[in-house]
Amino acid sequence: MIFLLILSTMMIPTEMLVIPWFVMSSAFGWVDTYWGIMFPGIMEAFGVFLMRQFMSGIPDDLLDAARIDGMGEFKIWWRIAMPQVKPALSALGILTFLGNWNAYLWPVIVTATSEMRTLPVGISLYGTSDSSGIMWNTIMGMSTLAVVPMIIVFLFFQRKIVEGISLSGVKG
Repeated sequence: MIFLLILSTMMIPTEMLVIPWFVMSSAFGWVDTYWGIMFPGIMEAFGVFLMRQFMSGIPDDLLDAARIDGMGEFKIWWRIAMPQVKPALSALGILTFLGNWNAYLWPVIVTATSEMRTLPVGISLYGTSDSSGIMWNTIMGMSTLAVVPMIIVFLFFQRKIVEGISLSGVKG
């Protein structure tokens, strides 16, 4: 029942959540802070769904064998389950980072000073036309620099995803 409730939140458009998020951020004093920018993207229903589905794919025989060997539930989770779900954690890490790095609407609303603006918000400010016109060279240069951290994160996690897919499963 709780899982279905969490999944049902995926049907709510982000635009409908902006006002409650802003009220919460204001109440916590998070407007124009890093916590205010981060908190909507810290935990998402998709992450719960992905990890639950991946965890349910771990064979029960493997977990039962660990219980027979005398492992406690936390040790089973840490030493058996977590190594099995590294590919899912890597994929979730990439998708969460990518979604939060490219977020535009929420950072525009929650930031007030130029020091706290994210790259997409800062790049959009250069798109406004003034007497000299749009500075396309600056926009393209900033966009190129904004892609570099995403490529680095992907290259770091890519090896773990491929390794996890090729080595997954129960041997024996």
